Amino acid sequence: MMAVNTALLLVFACGLSAALSTDPPEEMTALTLDAVLEHQVIYENFPPAPEYKSDASFDPRGMEHVYLLVNTFLDLIQRNNVLPTNLNTSQIVKTLSGNPDDMISFLAAHWQDILLQHIGVLTIAIFGLLLAVTIPTIGFFVCCCRCCGKCGAYPKTHYDKKSDSCKRLSLGILLSFFVIAAVFGTVSAFVTNQYTYSGWNGVAKKMDDSLEDAGGYFEHAGESIEVLLVTNFAEMEEVIGDILDDSGPILKKRLADITEAIAIDDLANVVSGLGKVKINLNSILSDTRTLGDKVNQLRDGLSRSQKDLFSALQECNSNTACANFLQEYDLDKDLAMAEEFINIEFDMPEVTDILSYISKLIESDIEEKVKNGKGKMDSLEGEIEVKIEDIKPKIKSEVRAMGQQLEKQNNEIQSALQEIDVAVLQKDIPEIDNHTLEFVKYRYYIGLGMASLVLLILFCFIMGLFYGMCGRRPGGYYGDDCCNRGTGANYLISGVYLTFLFSFVLLVLTTAHFLIGAAVEKVICQTLKHPQKSDIFGQFDRQFLQPRLHDVLNGALDGKNRYSAASLLEKCHANETIYSILKLDKTYNISTMTDWRTNYGIGEYIENLRNKIQLEELTQITLLSPETSTDLQELAESNISDMNFSNFTTLLENEITKIDLSNFIDRLKDLKDQVYRFDSTRAIAPKLENEALWLGTMNKVVEEMELVVQHLKETVNDLEENSKFNHSSMREAIHSLLNQTNRATEIIQKDGPELISSLTDQYVTETVEIIDDYVDRVINAIQNEVGYCAPLSTSYNATVVAICHEVVDPLNGFWASIGWCFLLFIPCIALSISLISLYRKCEPYPGPLLETQPAPVERDKNSRRKGHTRNASGYLPEYTHARPAPQLQVGQGRFRDIAPSNWGREAAQPPRYTSNPALAQNPPTGEYERPPPYYYPGPQPSGSK
Repeated sequence: MMAVNTALLLVFACGLSAALSTDPPEEMTALTLDAVLEHQVIYENFPPAPEYKSDASFDPRGMEHVYLLVNTFLDLIQRNNVLPTNLNTSQIVKTLSGNPDDMISFLAAHWQDILLQHIGVLTIAIFGLLLAVTIPTIGFFVCCCRCCGKCGAYPKTHYDKKSDSCKRLSLGILLSFFVIAAVFGTVSAFVTNQYTYSGWNGVAKKMDDSLEDAGGYFEHAGESIEVLLVTNFAEMEEVIGDILDDSGPILKKRLADITEAIAIDDLANVVSGLGKVKINLNSILSDTRTLGDKVNQLRDGLSRSQKDLFSALQECNSNTACANFLQEYDLDKDLAMAEEFINIEFDMPEVTDILSYISKLIESDIEEKVKNGKGKMDSLEGEIEVKIEDIKPKIKSEVRAMGQQLEKQNNEIQSALQEIDVAVLQKDIPEIDNHTLEFVKYRYYIGLGMASLVLLILFCFIMGLFYGMCGRRPGGYYGDDCCNRGTGANYLISGVYLTFLFSFVLLVLTTAHFLIGAAVEKVICQTLKHPQKSDIFGQFDRQFLQPRLHDVLNGALDGKNRYSAASLLEKCHANETIYSILKLDKTYNISTMTDWRTNYGIGEYIENLRNKIQLEELTQITLLSPETSTDLQELAESNISDMNFSNFTTLLENEITKIDLSNFIDRLKDLKDQVYRFDSTRAIAPKLENEALWLGTMNKVVEEMELVVQHLKETVNDLEENSKFNHSSMREAIHSLLNQTNRATEIIQKDGPELISSLTDQYVTETVEIIDDYVDRVINAIQNEVGYCAPLSTSYNATVVAICHEVVDPLNGFWASIGWCFLLFIPCIALSISLISLYRKCEPYPGPLLETQPAPVERDKNSRRKGHTRNASGYLPEYTHARPAPQLQVGQGRFRDIAPSNWGREAAQPPRYTSNPALAQNPPTGEYERPPPYYYPGPQPSGSK
């Protein structure tokens, strides 16, 4: 009952949650709001589903055909219902819970109905027990018969009859068919016995995995519900709060976008950037003046260095190093400035005029005049905020109340889920092995012994066939090769005796396995696999489970739904959601969440925003005064837009001189050292060193120019950015922005109040849509995305597979394999007995003459001999496989004379004799020596009888 209560509690918690999640959406859900609102609600994903360990797949490992045949056989012999129509589970439970006398009375009253209900199983069991008794009994009589020399104990003749070869071959082939079929049964017995043992060893592990998956499933359910009802709502609530707090800026910005009044902001940026333009122009003016001075300084210094260095080199022209230096460098061309710096004009008088004009504009407060117009637009934000200041707290309060209600429901769900303690059931799982593993081992070894006995019997039949069909005839001497048909006959009779010996034990145990396997398959496995078709489950459901489900679920859910455990399982296996399985739409209709406007009063407050935001004063607004417009027009027409600094941006700060002065100075110092080594040119060395020092000074000037050029290029780029405002020039930017601003003033004065009213309606509508989208998300997730029963169905099916397919099916396959082998051994016994006498004949078919045997000598009726009756010596063949038959002489035909052919061959072989001289056609001559006690009277006179 603990398991039943736990299962009911589990279903109850599922009903409360109504939102057990499976796989979360792959992508983050985002509500992109167009038009007025630019806010987005980015909902957190559901937590990732746990890694479930349960696996409901089944690998029969080659035994699927055996299981199919056995289950088909059981379906044929068993009725659809387990209990008779006049019995039910309540009577059985009552009887089992009573005293032994009640059980005896119950069986005495209903035993006939129970036996008749299971007449097929009973018939097979009785048949098995009858075989267990009949086969040993028959074996006893067969053994007695063979001990008396009958039933094929000895062959009638020791040579083959005319049809014996055909019989031996035909019976051997027929017996081999039965033996081959028994081989498959024996292999199946060993395999299914091992599968039964290994399957039961894995039952506890798989049940533990199933329970762990169920626990992970409910834990994931709680987390998913909390994300849906608490976390996602908090994310939506935060966005709603931001929208209410930013209502003024939102409506003002949207109005500015529609009317193009946003241009006043750009104009304010233009006039506020005049100060930066002024700074840039001053910097450019300073840099160009510095560059002009540096260029003149560098040009004069390089010119002087050309003359002095050339004069010094001419004095040491006789030195090879000086001559090579002059050949390497052309001082007039190399020791000079780059053409870009020679041709450029750094004097810019127009910049001074522009700076004066900009200073005048700044002093006329043009920036403040433009900002006054911008301030009129910005004042709309404050006016809107003031008008809805009293409604915003109420809306936020009602939204919070809605969130608190959802949090309360979430807490109830979490409490219900926490009551499902799967760990309690998991603690009992190890007890399964503790109580059953010892018995399972005993059954495994019993099954192994049964299969081994069947294998031993089968081995005897196989070896008998092998020796009988492949061996030679049995010999007549000691020490003859044992690989003959006589050995095969011994194996066959051993197989027959072993079958008689072990049949009782094997068939009784097989019948016991059959009863256990058939009962478990019908009562447990069929009930678990197809509960809706099981009469036991149906009765148990109606009498015990349904009332329990009705009390628990309807008491918790405050409903009047009727729940059936079979229908719940069927819908769960169909992977329906828990909301659908428990029919929660009749108790907790999630669609009622769409009435949040009336349930929480949020809708009324939001609708009041439409009436609150009314701005009639927009008809009097003016963004730019005529004076300000005139000043901006003059700024647009100034020379700022005509300035071109592109010649400065193309300057390369690393190429001021044609050669790298640093390398040239190093080369000149090397030349000075070479010249100093010679007395004739040592006086030139100081001059070269002075030139190197002078060029070093010029190189510092070059480095300073590089820094100035780099700064100048950066300043020019800043000026381009500060003066053009994403247009081709300042003139175009100001003209465009002025036109937009003037047009915006006209639209606002004419249609401003109507526009702000429409924007307010749209603002309210889109705000409401955010809440509607959240409600739709919750409804859709609960009804269509969350709570699919697939993980629980998989856990249930994995348990059924672990018990029924991996334990019960191999168990049924085991008894079926043993029974199959014994059914095949019955004809094998008859065939083996027939083959034994044929395999023991040691001589081939001699011909038609020797097939005729003399009539037996009449004996006195009162004369009796005890023990076995030995065949007369005349019936023995005259040769064996050890002594080949003599070759037929020419003209002798098919018949031969035995005695004469052997009479004269004493030297070649042991003496032979015949106990019936009448068979000799020609009496032998001479004395025939033979061992005692036999006596040969010699040839009889002709005419004697």
